[in-house]
Amino acid sequence: MSIDLRLMRYVVAVADEGGFQRAADRLHVAQPALSRQVGQLERTLGVELFTRRPTALTDAGRVFVASARRILGEADRLAELTRAAGRGEFGTVRLGHVVSASFAAVPHLVDVVSRRYPGLRVETTEAWSAELAEGLRSGRFDAALSRSLPDDPDLDRWTVHREDLVVVVSDQHRLSTLDKVTPADLKGSELLLSPRHLPSWRATVLSALHPGTVVRDSRMPGWRRFDELTAETFAVVTETVGAHRAPGTTALRFAEPQSVGLDLVWRRDSASPALRLLVDLVREPRSAPTERWDRSAGAASCLH
Repeated sequence: MSIDLRLMRYVVAVADEGGFQRAADRLHVAQPALSRQVGQLERTLGVELFTRRPTALTDAGRVFVASARRILGEADRLAELTRAAGRGEFGTVRLGHVVSASFAAVPHLVDVVSRRYPGLRVETTEAWSAELAEGLRSGRFDAALSRSLPDDPDLDRWTVHREDLVVVVSDQHRLSTLDKVTPADLKGSELLLSPRHLPSWRATVLSALHPGTVVRDSRMPGWRRFDELTAETFAVVTETVGAHRAPGTTALRFAEPQSVGLDLVWRRDSASPALRLLVDLVREPRSAPTERWDRSAGAASCLH
């Protein structure tokens, strides 16, 4: 047989208050109605839960109340969990991101989310921006972190942070001993750039350089390695990536800093409460240094 949660609350209230009148006052119900409901429950169960005059729990009543407290606690938690899920505090956000976000932005975002909303899981996947764009369109990703996704009327975006571009050269390069470089300094050297980058990223990099810069396609599938660098080539990457460069290379700042944004991008028509919560969290003003999404300030000390 099933027992109404309301009746469980009635019995627990009578046990807590030690009498039907005080329990009725607490529950905001009429005392005769409360007594009638508890009496009907006792008849249904075939046992007495309370002795009368004075009111006290029987052995059967103590067993009932102990179980009822556990069930009511679970019911209350269920209601709260359901409301929390509706707010997005439980669920999964599938986040695609570019390689350069792997070093600081993504770990920090996942850490902040886990601390603020332990029931919200961020499932991360590293991919090229072209794959991120397709993943957003197909529904593979709920959101993406990228520096070069083109504008799209179906997408919303928010700039998570901005950081400077730096030049990475081999230690054998003629500029490796400098602290800063200008686009003119790089004339005569070839830019290594992967053909898998979206046109917008290529345009961003080339806009920071001297017109007519010669581009050589990089064979390396990403930004984590700089094995192709020679005395005649260089790469342009974000400051964070430059701080994680390979041994035998040097990162140089631009004399006139050039910055680039990292955008969180998502579909306008998404109805996911978890995604909306993540977006709201990213868009919150951050005043404390530990709440910054980028950690490029720490990475800066690693640059030449």
